[in-house]
Amino acid sequence: MADTSKIPVANAFVGIYAAISRASASVFDFLRSQMVNSSAKEMPRQSEPRRLSLAEQWSQISGIVMGAASRAEEATRCHASATLQLDLAQYALTSLVDELSAVMDVGGRRRRATVHVLGVAPQPPRRPTMGDAIAA
Repeated sequence: MADTSKIPVANAFVGIYAAISRASASVFDFLRSQMVNSSAKEMPRQSEPRRLSLAEQWSQISGIVMGAASRAEEATRCHASATLQLDLAQYALTSLVDELSAVMDVGGRRRRATVHVLGVAPQPPRRPTMGDAIAA
C-alpha cells in the first residue's frame, strides 16, 4: 500500500515549482527583450586616441619621474623634521619627569644615584733622586 501522508507535501512542491517557473519565465522574457533592444541600438564609435611622438612620450615620462623625485625629497625633509620634533619632545618629557621626581614619587622610575666626591689629599712634592739632573 502506498504511503499517502507524503502526497500533500509533494503537491505543495509541485505548486511552488510551477509558481517559480511562471515568475522566472516572465523575468527571462523581459531581460531578453531588453537585450534585443539594446543590441539593435547603434553604439557610438569610439575613436582611437592620437599616438604621442617620441618627444611627447619622453616629456610625459620625465615629468612623472621628476614629480616622484620631488615628492621623495619632500618626504625625506618631512621625516627629518618629524625626527627632530620627536627628539625634542622626548627630551622635554624626560626633563619634566626628572624635575618632578625631586618633589614627588614618579611610579616605576628609579631615583638618581647619589654621587659622593671623595676628598683626595694632595701628594707631597717629589724629592729629586740622585739620577735626576737639574737644568742650569
